[in-house]
Amino acid sequence: MMLLLSLLAVPLVAGAIGYALGLAALYLKVEANPVVEQITALLPNGQCGQCGFPGCGQAAQAIADGSASPACCPPGGQALAEKIAALLGVSLSAGSQRGPVVAAIDMSECDGCGRCFKKCPFDAIVGAPRQLHGVIADACTGCGLCTAVCPHGGISLYPDPQFAVPLLKPTLGGARHA
Repeated sequence: MMLLLSLLAVPLVAGAIGYALGLAALYLKVEANPVVEQITALLPNGQCGQCGFPGCGQAAQAIADGSASPACCPPGGQALAEKIAALLGVSLSAGSQRGPVVAAIDMSECDGCGRCFKKCPFDAIVGAPRQLHGVIADACTGCGLCTAVCPHGGISLYPDPQFAVPLLKPTLGGARHA
């Protein structure tokens, strides 16, 4: 009997603690700001850092507080900025939106120091020590951390060509229709 009681003691204590934690979660729950949750749901949640915040949750909090513009998310583009502005009931200022950017390394300035690929949190920069480095544009989020650490100023950000608007629309058969 004593052996059975000692075997059941651990699961019973664990169950009681679990039950107490469940009750605490129900009754001591802190309500979050619903506007922040709505903005977070709209953001792309890529945690790229292009907005100047470490993640989309922090950016959503700053937008809701008014310390960041609704147009602070470059990957979201103008459409996202308009949705967030409509949600908050504010207007967008003209020219406040910049598009998504990616990094590029000027090969004449790269000496292979390796600071850029050590700093990149997305592994978008490839290369070996004392060798030229390159940027994988599909993995680059344009956060700009690599530009700050390059001692030669050989890394720059430019508009992402994936989001560039084509000048002419392709048509079927190669003929242009007016």
